[in-house]
Amino acid sequence: MNFYKVILFFLLLNVSNLYGQEVATNYSSTQQSIDSTFFKLKDELTSAIEQQNDSLTTIKHIEFANFYNNSGAVNEAILNYQKASDLLQHTDDTLKVYVKLQIGSINFFIKQFEIAKQAYLEALQDSRAMDYTRGEAMAQSALGSCFEKQGDFKQALVHQQKSLTLFERLNDYLGLALVNENIGSIYEDQFEFEKAYQAFQQALTYVEKTNDVDRKINILNNLGDANRKAGKYVDALPYTEQAVKIALETSNSHQLESAYKDLSKNYAFLKDYEKAYGALVLSDSIHEEILELQNTRQVNALQALYDAKNKQSKIDLLLKENQVKSAHESMLLLALVGLVLCAIGAYLYLKKRKESAIKLQHYKQQVLKADLEKKQLIEENLQREIELKTTSLSKYSLHLAHKNKMLADVAHTLKNLKGRKQMDVHSKLTSVVELINDDLSEKQEWEEFMGYFGQIHPSFFKNLESKTLEELSSSEMRLCMLLKLNLSSKEIASILRITPDSIRIARYRLRKKLAINSGEKLTSFLHQL
Repeated sequence: MNFYKVILFFLLLNVSNLYGQEVATNYSSTQQSIDSTFFKLKDELTSAIEQQNDSLTTIKHIEFANFYNNSGAVNEAILNYQKASDLLQHTDDTLKVYVKLQIGSINFFIKQFEIAKQAYLEALQDSRAMDYTRGEAMAQSALGSCFEKQGDFKQALVHQQKSLTLFERLNDYLGLALVNENIGSIYEDQFEFEKAYQAFQQALTYVEKTNDVDRKINILNNLGDANRKAGKYVDALPYTEQAVKIALETSNSHQLESAYKDLSKNYAFLKDYEKAYGALVLSDSIHEEILELQNTRQVNALQALYDAKNKQSKIDLLLKENQVKSAHESMLLLALVGLVLCAIGAYLYLKKRKESAIKLQHYKQQVLKADLEKKQLIEENLQREIELKTTSLSKYSLHLAHKNKMLADVAHTLKNLKGRKQMDVHSKLTSVVELINDDLSEKQEWEEFMGYFGQIHPSFFKNLESKTLEELSSSEMRLCMLLKLNLSSKEIASILRITPDSIRIARYRLRKKLAINSGEKLTSFLHQL
């Protein structure tokens, strides 16, 4: 058993044990915690509103928003942050900046960058009006991240540089580390890897002065990534290995998954495919466990929140029904007084019924809204499964290339032995070589590969067939699939056991059979199918 298999065995054992224990008690503890927190916050918020205490009401709206945000109900979180923001509108409290930064953060997370940008701009204006330097620094950095996501790297750098100056004034090492890391990310997006490396190095210098181990691991991964993308694979390796070491020491699963993934890529570029495959298996296994645990936690939290809202709705409904019942009894008593008072009582009764029906409909809409959020989460989980299958398909391609190379080497060795004139050796070795060559040409693995491919790109073959001028051979279909996976000519040649020149000729012949415009690239054409 080699080094990676030993790590994989103990890692999977520990994660599985922890996961099994946590899942066993997760839902009951989550239900109890969310129930108690929900009703406590609701009672406190209702009390603050009844007392007309705006300051306390603002704080309770923020606490409710944080509660919803942690439970994954982002719409409810934004609604409560907005209510708090409205109450803080005419004050100079720094909570104004915090609330708007939170609104921006949620919209940034759900990729509503324009809305996030507007919230961050408002936070920046409020910070300047109150001379709140830290709030201004955080808003500038957040704006830079928005522009980076939208591809406006020049504007992103302007905001990050302004944030850097403000954090230097505050002597905030953690803020300086974060901003330098953001700047490195921008340079990396522009393929300026040397500048990116220098920014990440500066970030590492600052984070060393703090106790933020998670940020340090992230920066080390970025340093390795910058070197790897610059082609400095040997220089990249120590950073990534250090990130793996610290993540293992601190039991940081998220950073460990990222570090193993980067380590796999680096080993692959160094052509050490065995270590690359081992690191990729470790990364995938950690990713699957984390994803499953996160999904379970989030579904349980949303389910518990849904149940809590249901309970509250039922309580409110019972209260309303009691009110209706009381009103009905009152009307019966009033009927004894006289016809005039009876008519008035009937009018009040109908009005009460109408109001109760409207409120009941509102509560039902809230229940449906919670159910919709749950379904959206399930849809996101399905999307994550598709991404996981894409990773599996790439891993399968790497395995196929490795297998073909190994079998080709064995076949070559046996052919050399065949020339030795020994009794019965010639015929037996010839038979072995033929069996190996037959194994290399078998279609079973390609059929399995096409099965994986078809699950991820179900309409690819149908779309390809509609764009062909002539019928494609099986080898040309394989070439189309591998090009769709963004594999290089060298990687494709290794998988198909032909030379890179043969790949070039095959691409030329394939292009003639497809309805491609003269200026369009073959890979771009296939990616659109």
